[in-house]
Amino acid sequence: MEIIEKLRPLLQTKFQRDLFEAALVSVQAAQNPLRLNNFSTAFRELVRDIFDYLAPNEKIKQCSWYVPDPTSATGVTRAHRVSFVIHGGLAPQFAEEELDIDVQGEQKLLVKAVATLSKFTHVTPATFNLPVNDVDKYVSQACEALYGVLVAAENAKRVLVGAIAEQIEEEVVAAVISETIMSVDEIASHHSIDEVEIGDIEVVGIGAKEIEFLVHGSIEVELQWGSNSDVRNDNGALMVENFPLSMRLKSSVGDPSKVEGVEDSLSVDTSDWHDDYLDHNDEQSP
Repeated sequence: MEIIEKLRPLLQTKFQRDLFEAALVSVQAAQNPLRLNNFSTAFRELVRDIFDYLAPNEKIKQCSWYVPDPTSATGVTRAHRVSFVIHGGLAPQFAEEELDIDVQGEQKLLVKAVATLSKFTHVTPATFNLPVNDVDKYVSQACEALYGVLVAAENAKRVLVGAIAEQIEEEVVAAVISETIMSVDEIASHHSIDEVEIGDIEVVGIGAKEIEFLVHGSIEVELQWGSNSDVRNDNGALMVENFPLSMRLKSSVGDPSKVEGVEDSLSVDTSDWHDDYLDHNDEQSP
């Protein structure tokens, strides 16, 4: 099934991947009349583990949108977990209107699929030895529902980044300009920032209270050895170099566009410059 290949890379732990493969072994056992029953038990546990991993109870209960469900012993339902996986502490209205995610639709699909599988975990004449077409249908529906939730979560992050990319870039540029970059300071007596280029922006996580971002990019730096007069008199030197940078940022779920840098998270990697410098000196040595 194509949906199986699409779902595999979205599983995040070795246990989840191993459990999914074990569930598929049950499906492939064509001669076993219990194959759908066995798959249903394993897949239901896979969903439980994924949501325990991505949406623990204590995180869900910190969200402003959380309302305890009196029918649940913990107050937390599978619908709560789906919501948290997709949009964390962001308000459901924000997720639906700003991120264009059908949260309720994804909730219903997964809750229905797991409820259907739960029926097959109990072996009765009605659930035993089902035809191949029925087995394939239920397996496909379950995988599609889980895939839908996990993809919706990735889409929410992607759209969120697109919506506030400009604010993120401004914050990174401001940090580069205002902070002392020790790794560059160690290279030359003076330096100036010519350009900051933002590459990848990743949403590390949408938590109950905060959203975490990780930015990768580069800076173009003019390095100067000696004073300005030394440079003018050919006793100093100027060089322009590009270095990779990374920085962590955060914003509140209440106002995702208000982004601020995480203290001491700006990093500029000058290791390649040092390696090239040492290699050059080695080549010049007698």
